[in-house]
Amino acid sequence: MLSLVMVPMLLLASNNQADSLDLTLPETPFNYEQMKQDSVQIEAAEKKRLRFIKINNEPTKRTLRAYYILNAVDMTTSYVFTRNNPHIKEANFLLPEKPSAAEFLLHKSVLTPIIAANLEEEQMVLTNWILAAVIIRNFYLYEEASKCTDFNYHHITGVNVSC
Repeated sequence: MLSLVMVPMLLLASNNQADSLDLTLPETPFNYEQMKQDSVQIEAAEKKRLRFIKINNEPTKRTLRAYYILNAVDMTTSYVFTRNNPHIKEANFLLPEKPSAAEFLLHKSVLTPIIAANLEEEQMVLTNWILAAVIIRNFYLYEEASKCTDFNYHHITGVNVSC
């Protein structure tokens, strides 16, 4: 069916018509100076966003990426662990003891970018180490906390007794 349409079209198209078509694009010179000015303005706008403190040593993209990933892991583990164990409560004083997913998301989406915009490289690295320690502690607390709803769940030796 396709050949019934294409063959007559090819036969009708003459070489004269194809030769007369100009398919070249016009030469447009790049304005490298304008590109450089634009990139400087974009970079300045990105650094200035939500900034309240003068920063001398900007965090690297790698450090910022680690910060955002660690915050996502912290939020996820905190949510899962507080939901799956009756004895685990959120330690952040800005959140309730058993926050919902929406409360976690709102909290992290407001505070995380503000903190990221106002810390220098060394402060951000320290913050990342602290976040990693918090995540490890979350796992430790979750593994050590009893799953029982009864509060008398420890043996005299202090070892958890299964429910």
